[in-house]
Amino acid sequence: MALMKEVHTGTVQTDGVAVRFYDSANGASEKTPIVLLHGTGGSAENNFWALFPMLATRHRVVALDFVDPDADVPDGDHYVRQVKAVVNAIGAAKPVHIVGYSFGAVIAALYAAQHHADVASLTLVAGWVRTDNHQRLRNAIWRTLYDTNSDALAPFSVFTSFSQAFLNAKNDTEIAGLIESARNGPDRSKKMAFNRNVDISDAASRILAPSLVIGCRHDQMVPVRHARMLFAAIKDCRYAEILSGHGVVHERPAELFFMIDSFVRDPRRLPAGHVIENMHV
Repeated sequence: MALMKEVHTGTVQTDGVAVRFYDSANGASEKTPIVLLHGTGGSAENNFWALFPMLATRHRVVALDFVDPDADVPDGDHYVRQVKAVVNAIGAAKPVHIVGYSFGAVIAALYAAQHHADVASLTLVAGWVRTDNHQRLRNAIWRTLYDTNSDALAPFSVFTSFSQAFLNAKNDTEIAGLIESARNGPDRSKKMAFNRNVDISDAASRILAPSLVIGCRHDQMVPVRHARMLFAAIKDCRYAEILSGHGVVHERPAELFFMIDSFVRDPRRLPAGHVIENMHV
């Protein structure tokens, strides 16, 4: 997409891999950067094609493409080091705002727990504390379809990614486009292996930054109960919900922009424990 061609791109080396990142300000802005961390099957471009430019109208925005390690089941710290390398590379003089979506929310929470001084605020979208049996069952079905190279894998991914309302508003051509996009997207097998056994309960309890957790009311991949548990696990945290499936970055990017923009402008404007009323409902 044109989006990522219109911003500065760079790479940084860590753990023997080159991590690509995108910077809306080319390092020239004194604004506190918002660092976006993408989801399991995504990339900076296909997860944040809408959110990145909207945020960039008011903020310096940075996004990176996670690189999977050689290990069959990655360690979360591998991805945390990639975030740290990018934060160091962009030369931010102050702590940054970290925004994580889905898998990226898990990594964002781990990052915030380890690097308190680097984080001005933390926003976790469609994230979770601990993988439960319901999620493992979906993960196991996905793995079977992936390992057998099934044609059903892409339709299954679309079916579980979006809300009924979103899919029912699409025509056949648009549905086919979503399926084709899922089929040709980045390989997610190693991140799915990581997702199967997530448990960041200890890390969540050590997060000190002012935080916002955003749950998706119609999420089938990470049901909204997980967002509520994440909200309860973080000391200095606020909570909001969006009427969306897991693919909120595609279904409701404007609402997501509004919530993130409002929060990062003054992360402690609302007290810890506050539940934000979604005026877009």
